[in-house]
Amino acid sequence: MMALQLSEDRISFTERRTQIIAGLHSLPGQIRTVLSQDQALKEMAEGVLANSTSLLLMGRGYQYVVFPTNVPRLA
Repeated sequence: MMALQLSEDRISFTERRTQIIAGLHSLPGQIRTVLSQDQALKEMAEGVLANSTSLLLMGRGYQYVVFPTNVPRLA
């Protein structure tokens, strides 16, 4: 938020700043969508994943942390 405030006086960042603010406004709806799928994900985990003998976890960039934090839980 502070970076957005500081970029307010730079004309060259106006479009990107507008995109970021629009993304922040849409964030609550995106979170609601993910949370509404909770039951479907739980059913998938209890059905398909519970009977699996192997699982492939992949992550890149900021999602890389998915791998090292979840592997000990599966062992």
